Amino acid sequence: MSTEEAFSGLEPAGLWRLFSALVRIPRPSGQEAAVAEWITHWADSHGFAARRDAVGNLCVSVPAADGVPGSRAVALQAHLDMVCARSEGAASDPASGRIELARDGEWVTAPHSTLGADNGIGIVAAMSLAEMEGLRHGPLELLFTVEEETTSKGADGLDPDLIRADVMLNLDAESSGVLEIGCAGSAWTILRWSAAREPVPDGWQAIDIRLSGLRGGHSGIDIAKGRLNAIKGLVGLLHRLADDTPIRLCRVEGGSAFNAIPIRAQATVACPDDRLSSCLDEIAGYAAHLARRFAGTEPDLSVEQAAAPGSKRTCWADQDGLRLLDLLQVLPSGVLAVDPDLPGQVETSSNVGIVTEVDGVLEVHSLARSSIASAMDEVVASVRSAARLAGAQFHLHHPVTPPWRVAPDSIALRVLQRAYRDLFGHEPRLVTVHGAAESAILAERLPRLDIVSLGPEIQHAHVPGERVNIRSVVEFYRLLCEVVVRLSAAPG
Repeated sequence: MSTEEAFSGLEPAGLWRLFSALVRIPRPSGQEAAVAEWITHWADSHGFAARRDAVGNLCVSVPAADGVPGSRAVALQAHLDMVCARSEGAASDPASGRIELARDGEWVTAPHSTLGADNGIGIVAAMSLAEMEGLRHGPLELLFTVEEETTSKGADGLDPDLIRADVMLNLDAESSGVLEIGCAGSAWTILRWSAAREPVPDGWQAIDIRLSGLRGGHSGIDIAKGRLNAIKGLVGLLHRLADDTPIRLCRVEGGSAFNAIPIRAQATVACPDDRLSSCLDEIAGYAAHLARRFAGTEPDLSVEQAAAPGSKRTCWADQDGLRLLDLLQVLPSGVLAVDPDLPGQVETSSNVGIVTEVDGVLEVHSLARSSIASAMDEVVASVRSAARLAGAQFHLHHPVTPPWRVAPDSIALRVLQRAYRDLFGHEPRLVTVHGAAESAILAERLPRLDIVSLGPEIQHAHVPGERVNIRSVVEFYRLLCEVVVRLSAAPG
């Protein structure tokens, strides 16, 4: 389906017009220059001033509407980057600006890749609101940050002089009818492990193993949905295999983003020729076990195995390979604790997101999350201890994102709740999300900021098949416009 067909007839028309242009712009984390240039050109065409700070954040200043002098300034914030994931072999490639689109009932979706509704809808909602005629808003500051999906470089390095407002609406929430008033903190750890390699022994056969077809998802929002982490599933298989067979580990890798639940992983092992048949049977048996265990959440789970020539393969020595498997096995992953005061709310979790080899060094990327800072520190300590026992280097990537919670006297929250009730006839749900949010870093960076987060219904963020609900976009945009008008008139 063409971009024009995907958005034909949708309201608000201005928002979807801008989004149809945005999906053609590559914007993976760290490569936001093209989308920042597009927004700057848009700002120039409307006579809005645009400024960038040293780390690449962009702020567009929109003057108050005619007849609304001396009103309160409101900041609208979204992030420029997106997770660029696609199905294997798909023509759709967000990193190149090629996203195949489809309309599926009440949804706009990218069937074979990420769509970029996270946080593209927030970007274009702010832009569309700014160019809307007749909306009685005060001064607006449209803040677009960089590298939210990876390093949080934009929020962490924000120049405080870029924002003068004391109230901010973060547009990165992903649930309709919900106002986000808090989030978990997060800590990204990287382990680096290496050991000497040697040729596969004579009389041994190499086997390629691939676990794929998993649903994956956001490592915070989807962590409690019972989905299999491809890396942990494959490591479990390899560990079981090593218990019964003298194998050598040649390769293990998986995952594409530290903050996404991995959807595929692969490994190569070698075993004696006379044990090849039993090895293949063991792999098939464990694959059947995984299929049964995750039948309800991973219906498309697939484990492929194939004997491969081993004459040119290298492997790690017996004990080194086992030590690596032990490291990957004991790393915490999944839900680690639930909030005793909020039934169904995850308090602490960890995700093993990437295993990859870089210049002969194996890197393991994990992301810990918790709404309690000390609990997050304990997960990081566990990862550090596992690294020490395995002889791996430990690195804590900065910044560590703190937990965040809206102040009880928040003007933004009070106005949002009243506007929502007036528009839709019922109260919004107030939630704290089990995912790191830029709001936490921005609130720490600018303590005066009163921040609340809102957004439309977005599903399957960070994985192929990401989609956004059309009706929820209408409601989100209607609420956003109403709140901006009310906040502009609210006393300082």
